[in-house]
Amino acid sequence: MTTTALSKWEQRINSAFAWSLRHWLLFANGLVLLYAGLPWLSPLARVAGYEGLGRLLFMLYTPLCHQLPERSFCVHGYQVAYCHRCTALYTSLLLAGLLFAVIRRRIGPAPLRVAGLLLLPMLLDGGSHLIDDLLMLGLRGGGDGIGTLNFALRMLSGLLCGVAVLVVLYPRLERDLGRLDAVATK
Repeated sequence: MTTTALSKWEQRINSAFAWSLRHWLLFANGLVLLYAGLPWLSPLARVAGYEGLGRLLFMLYTPLCHQLPERSFCVHGYQVAYCHRCTALYTSLLLAGLLFAVIRRRIGPAPLRVAGLLLLPMLLDGGSHLIDDLLMLGLRGGGDGIGTLNFALRMLSGLLCGVAVLVVLYPRLERDLGRLDAVATK
């Protein structure tokens, strides 16, 4: 390979790298959309008669979520492949990414302590559920169905996680990847 050809390849790689740095949010939103959307395809595939595909999609999320039926949404009688809290969490991450695309030039990174405060309810809610489930203490009584206090707490803690990403993580990524882009384009 000649030095000219190598130089062209290097230019193409640098150009692709710089483009990906400028469009990081597109990749992030695409990944979140894929991850957040696949669990909903599990019951839809089963309803459409693709039982094997629906089960496969459900099994993909089994190591990632407890998938308790009483803490999960159902579509046409089939369980979505993740729980209420994960639904709120990943939906809020997707909405945060879409909102950030609109306001990215007007928002700077919030202090890390803000992230800690926004994530504290997730820690308390998820932690208390874990302890209560393992020790069967009955501390989280009142049921888990839609409309209960437990359901509301799971949805709120998931939503606050998305807010933390919007105000703390995404502005930092925008700033730092912008710096890398400036170095890459030199």
